Amino acid sequence: MSKINKYIIISLIVSLFGEIYFYPFESALKFSAGVITFNLCALMMEDMSEVTMGILCGLGVFMTRNIFGVLLLHHDIIDTLVLNFPSLLYYLIYGVLLKITKVRKYKNSIVNTIFILALTDSFCNLGEAVMRNGINVYIVRIIIFVGFIRGSITYLAYLTYNKQKLFILNSEHQKRYTELNLLISNIQAEMFYLKKSMKDIEKVMSKSYSLYETYKNNEYLREKTLDIAREVHEIKKDYYRVLKGFEALIDNFENEDEMTLSNIFTIIKDNTSRYIKESNKEIEISFHFEKDFTVKDHCNLFVILNNLIINSIDDCENSDFIKTSEKEDEDNIYFEVTDTGKGIDEDIFPYIFNAGFTTKYDDITGEASTGIGLSHVKNIIDNLGGYIEVKSEVNLGTTFILKIPKNSLNGG
Repeated sequence: MSKINKYIIISLIVSLFGEIYFYPFESALKFSAGVITFNLCALMMEDMSEVTMGILCGLGVFMTRNIFGVLLLHHDIIDTLVLNFPSLLYYLIYGVLLKITKVRKYKNSIVNTIFILALTDSFCNLGEAVMRNGINVYIVRIIIFVGFIRGSITYLAYLTYNKQKLFILNSEHQKRYTELNLLISNIQAEMFYLKKSMKDIEKVMSKSYSLYETYKNNEYLREKTLDIAREVHEIKKDYYRVLKGFEALIDNFENEDEMTLSNIFTIIKDNTSRYIKESNKEIEISFHFEKDFTVKDHCNLFVILNNLIINSIDDCENSDFIKTSEKEDEDNIYFEVTDTGKGIDEDIFPYIFNAGFTTKYDDITGEASTGIGLSHVKNIIDNLGGYIEVKSEVNLGTTFILKIPKNSLNGG
């Protein structure tokens, strides 16, 4: 939005609020809410000139009151112009004084800001009162009192605005951080495949070199097998570079920003709540922890819990619930992910942690899922020196129990 449009909108808003009056202590003095709006705009919009705002708002209030006076109240035009002219001067002088006092410089101090706004308001009102009816001690007291009231209301509104603005910024930060964690977890899953492929590549390279050794006396086969070994070696180097790049990305992500368990739970809850909504299910999900602590290896923990909870969501129907809890002893941290879903059949229990094993198929295409979720979870837990246990009953639900050494998560 251009500055001109902003000035026009501000002057219109101030003009409209300038027609909202109150009469303190049943006196003949009337005070409008336009000044509060003007003050708030001056504090919020640092790129706007206070003097220009004062001129435009003064003209807006002057014209609005003249239009209302002539058209609605049928007052004489000249009398109306004379009556409302002090309002034009009021806002002009008000804008100049805000510029001189540099109120924006002190807006982080509640006392200084309210004091400056109150004195500016009082000074301008005293000037307007002199032009209209003259003043006495009683009027001065009322003007000063109203000045402090309007200054206080302005600052309270400004604090509310700042709090709401901060809330929006934090919400956006939380959303971006959740998306970043999801991206990292997806990268880790792909790394699991890459590492598995690296082992397969090494086997192929070993076999090709073995063939080379076997047929090195045959010139044709010797060259062919050696070429295969070289090409496989190049593929291995490319895979290695990709893996190292991913590992560096994840290491930087984890080292730069440690997280608390409560933050991890919040991020996972936000993510899974959206997943539940997209799945058109009504599932209650809850998180509980015995003790909050800082997790250095938070990316791995995020991947573990996120995978288990997503699996639970897929196994649950409407009115089911999922509970994630944490407890600990002197050396270990225990996590439990419990759901009231359909459970796991006894005959497939031995295979659930095998890479590639899956019971999930796309309802439309019939395509099987990758089957890497639980195997990836077990692989991470094994690397952390922990173990995972599963308890399940068909149509009653499933519980995954994790035991991870404290020093692996840096929670000790």
